[in-house]
Amino acid sequence: MSSIGDTTMWSGKQCKLAILVPTRDMVHSHFAYCLAQLMKTNAEVRIETFLFFDSSTILLNQRENLIKKAIEVKSDFVLWLDSDMMFPSTSALRLLEHNLDIVACNYMKRAKPLKTVAYTDITNWDSWVPLESNDGLKEVQGVGMGCMLMKTEIFETLTKPYFEFIYKENTQDWFGEDFNLLEKLRNNGFKVYIDTLLSREIKHLGISGFGLEN
Repeated sequence: MSSIGDTTMWSGKQCKLAILVPTRDMVHSHFAYCLAQLMKTNAEVRIETFLFFDSSTILLNQRENLIKKAIEVKSDFVLWLDSDMMFPSTSALRLLEHNLDIVACNYMKRAKPLKTVAYTDITNWDSWVPLESNDGLKEVQGVGMGCMLMKTEIFETLTKPYFEFIYKENTQDWFGEDFNLLEKLRNNGFKVYIDTLLSREIKHLGISGFGLEN
């Protein structure tokens, strides 16, 4: 890919990209700025980009509604973004360049002890991938959907509901809709990757109380 700002267009195949954002009433200002810059970059390299927000309270409904909209506009790819993320303006292009079925960014959880959201073994919560990892592309079993690119067509291999919470007896906890979706897709033969280099530039926004212990 040529540097942004010159007269050479992106060398990748032209495609339709749908950006899907489940939200509440408001989004973080840092997220809004990053999203505006990403949209600008996509426009500069002529990636046809659709943006869909779903502002409600039931996450499963939000994700189902959002992927429905992406399918309706016949997008080639979907980029899931959470509204509490910070990311470079070139994030979509860098993920698109991999031309993979599923590729995401790793990022920190918003609570201590600080661990990431990517795991190489979803039956072992100690298998999380540190942000210091710089392996390029790394295969994982589970990762959060805060910044995840998918080919839209992979949803054709699934039956509805695409998104659901599942209780796991063996670990006595719940799989979120993200890990459960990826498990379904892995069972259908798809592999899940993270871009460890881009992940180092991703931030997860949160609120913390500051006091003497800080």
